[in-house]
Amino acid sequence: MLSIFFYLLIPAVLSQSMERAMMGANYINFKAAELVGSIQGTLILEERDDGLNIEDRLTGVPFGKHGIHVHENGSTGNECLDAGGHYNPTNVSHGGPNDAERHIGDWGNFDVAGDPHLYTFTDHVAKLTGPYGIVGRSIVIHADEDDLGRGNNPDSKINGNSGPRLACGVIVSV
Repeated sequence: MLSIFFYLLIPAVLSQSMERAMMGANYINFKAAELVGSIQGTLILEERDDGLNIEDRLTGVPFGKHGIHVHENGSTGNECLDAGGHYNPTNVSHGGPNDAERHIGDWGNFDVAGDPHLYTFTDHVAKLTGPYGIVGRSIVIHADEDDLGRGNNPDSKINGNSGPRLACGVIVSV
């Protein structure tokens, strides 16, 4: 099996996880970005046979649940507002990571109970490359919990009511 490793660098520091991924790994290319916002750390994105594996090691994340999504634009300006809305090329409603109908980058929430925050999950919808690839787009960490499209207002089906943007980064080639 050939692994394709990508990572989002937030800012330019390698975590132990990144170093481990690079040692002896059969990789093709890496992707990196600097995070805009107060959060620091690393996200490693690895496309595997069973889906896209996302591993984070973050510091400075406020305790509690935070929505994390892929956004449509590869821009971090204007306090992450230039990242645009959720990446939704198939024009469907917002949902949770295990829902049949959801945006490409609806990754749900991660629950921060300590600093640093270490978390790994696998997404079965998003791909790094291809017709709906996420390379060149932004990853945004939100201030609030994502309601996974189950809220009682119209914004729930658009953005999960996950609130302001704490931090963002663009996935780009190094």
